[in-house]
Amino acid sequence: MPVKKPSYSELDDLVSKLLIRVDQLEIEVKNLHLESINDKRKINALESELAVYKNPKNSGNSSVPPSKDENRVRGNQSLREKSGKKSGGQPGHRGNTLAMVAEPDQIVKHIPEVCNHCGNSLSSIEPIFVGKRQVVDIPPVQPVYTQYETYQKQCSCGQMCTGSFPEHIKAPIQYGSSVANLAAYLSVRHYIPYKRGAEIFKDLFNISMSEGTIANLLDDVAGKLQPSYSQIRHNIENASSVGGDESGGVFDGSKGWFWIWQNKFNTFIATAMSRGEKEREALFPNGFPNAILNSDAYAVHLSTPCKAHQLCLAHLMRELNYFIELHPFNPWPQDLKTLFKKAIALENNMTQQQYAHCPERDKIEATFNDLLKIPPASDGKILAFYKRMVKNRDALFTFLHYPEVTPDNNGSERGIRNVKVKQKVSGQFKSIDTAQNFAVIRSVIDTWIKRAFDILASFDILPNLAPE
Repeated sequence: MPVKKPSYSELDDLVSKLLIRVDQLEIEVKNLHLESINDKRKINALESELAVYKNPKNSGNSSVPPSKDENRVRGNQSLREKSGKKSGGQPGHRGNTLAMVAEPDQIVKHIPEVCNHCGNSLSSIEPIFVGKRQVVDIPPVQPVYTQYETYQKQCSCGQMCTGSFPEHIKAPIQYGSSVANLAAYLSVRHYIPYKRGAEIFKDLFNISMSEGTIANLLDDVAGKLQPSYSQIRHNIENASSVGGDESGGVFDGSKGWFWIWQNKFNTFIATAMSRGEKEREALFPNGFPNAILNSDAYAVHLSTPCKAHQLCLAHLMRELNYFIELHPFNPWPQDLKTLFKKAIALENNMTQQQYAHCPERDKIEATFNDLLKIPPASDGKILAFYKRMVKNRDALFTFLHYPEVTPDNNGSERGIRNVKVKQKVSGQFKSIDTAQNFAVIRSVIDTWIKRAFDILASFDILPNLAPE
């Protein structure tokens, strides 16, 4: 049976319907494409969010303090790499053991009086020295009470003359300087709380005192050390290299701040109620005109007037560790970390002449400039870090130009950590004045330690610190 051919009008109608259907399908394809793009964006956002939870910031890969670590992630996140050596003393390490003294305080002789074989008396026989052993012990400590008395004498002219008490004897009974110095030593150097300090004095020295008395003693010691504290500030202000940092404190329930500026021979700590630039200006209005200032990227430090800046590479490398964990297939963070490590290794072996001319340093800085030519293809965090590197590019390799400058600010971090340990052990400070007393005494003690001075002896023999 022959097939009936459609008419032209029927064909036109069919073509029109097909064209309409094609348009509908194109619209559907476009919608599906848009939905696909949106889905990919959502997936990328969820993956980024998931990656943050899988690789949280911690003290090993960022500047987050250890106390903020969540779940205490792997303990090998430090910048320190394994050396391959066994723990403990290494071959050639000079040991330190308890040694005998040449002149003991007392000698106890053990001489046989009778023969342990036959029982005969040995009293008439001259003993022969065989050997010795020593025991180190501490006798019971008793306080020494010194009484100061004044007398009168009448002159032939009739004038009655009265003796005067020493200027430092101001009360009918008071604690001497050794007690005050020991209270400061226990509280500031060893972080002992006032209550436990009073217990130590009672148990060890049979001296009863209150927590308020200890606070007053520390106030007296801080006043005595004020000339040394002022000298340290002067030394820091005129130094050629300075490291700066700051950390939060609690003063009678209110948030405050401890600031630190330090170098090889000096440590200066001060308290403030804010973290702003006015606090720095109050202490160092001229900044550090002769110094390279080593710090983190906090704006107050970077705006401080100085000869030049050095950013702490340890901070930056911890951040790079975080980016490497978060984006293991992005080469930029690893390349920059490798370059920083290469620069540090170079500085460890540089001679004095190389600071004036060093081709290896020039290559490192050229490689760094190449890394900054093209922004890394990644999320906002790495991009923000990249922009920070561009902004502060002149403060990253300063340590390769000045021998007195270190690539990190670890000295300042160690110094300010004493404040956090004190608060961890003893709790908050009663007031900003007690916090400042701690800052004064700790500044002087840390400076003594850097100069290899005996701490307890220095309280009396070094009240006025010499410049260095």
